Amino acid sequence: MRNVTVRRLGLALVPIVVGLAVQAREITDMAGRKVTIPDNITRVYSAQPYTSVALYVVAPDLVINLQPGCFPMGPAENRFLRPGTTGLPTELTNAVQGEHNQLSLENILALKPDFALAKGGPATDPSRLEQQFARINLPVVFVDLDGATAYPAGIEFLGRLLGREERAAKLSAYATRLLAEVEKAVAAIPPAERVRVYYAESEDGLATESEASFHTDPIRLAGGVIVHKGDLKTHFGMEKVSLEQVLLYNPDVIVALVPEFAEKVTQDARWKDVKAVKEKRVYAVPRTPFNWVDRPPSIMQIIGIPWLAQRFYPQRYTVDIRQETREFLRLFMGVEATDADLNEWLK
Repeated sequence: MRNVTVRRLGLALVPIVVGLAVQAREITDMAGRKVTIPDNITRVYSAQPYTSVALYVVAPDLVINLQPGCFPMGPAENRFLRPGTTGLPTELTNAVQGEHNQLSLENILALKPDFALAKGGPATDPSRLEQQFARINLPVVFVDLDGATAYPAGIEFLGRLLGREERAAKLSAYATRLLAEVEKAVAAIPPAERVRVYYAESEDGLATESEASFHTDPIRLAGGVIVHKGDLKTHFGMEKVSLEQVLLYNPDVIVALVPEFAEKVTQDARWKDVKAVKEKRVYAVPRTPFNWVDRPPSIMQIIGIPWLAQRFYPQRYTVDIRQETREFLRLFMGVEATDADLNEWLK
């Protein structure tokens, strides 16, 4: 068998032969680890929401489980998923994400995965995941999906890993182009002219993130200035604040994670003096087929960041966001958005 070594973006593929019948290869993942995986990959277990969406986008035919953080969803979202997707198992992975429930290794093994896919780059400590999956002799491959700027390289890595080089190259090029356009537009905006943003994450609008939180990265990349300052108190975030504090912040824009809050806040007399409410600049984050901004953060940020930038600076960032949304869903998700869909998301 011909030996091939690919070193770009940290992926080295070196085919080896195990026994007489099973072929395997040694790779270097994006955490810099040497991992032996089957040469012919047919089933991949996603260990976190980040990797669940990334795998679904790059190689949907290899998906064998769905993460509860992004799947399952309601009928409005499910109609944008490929047939058979919503029937895949979900409740398998809480312990991997640091929750109190135990990881069901037996159920994972029953899915017969070739390896587990997890999020991680050069600074990742792989020991906890390695130890857990070693109990069922399942290799773990790390892919760097640490924020929107890492997505193009992470997508290309997955393309080479999974034999989807051509598709991954198209996805990566699209992401690189769109994010670069936003970066260029934002760079031209003087700091004094940037919008001040409050990120409302709960039904009452009084859970938010500090400027130090990775949950607010898309807002910052889109040129927003987070009004809630201070150090990150917990990794989970969603820090509680008072309405009085929001009134003091008096943000130009409110980005609402929960659509129900965005719908009712303009009718709530308690919020009427907040600048964003008075000027009707409260924007509900689209969630079809996955959340465009956060909870969980995913490759959907590739369209979510441009969506935010146009909401923040409609006169400065003049991309045709309807056309970009159509193209993104067509290219990344394999689905077509109707005018009614676009009207709902981009209203």
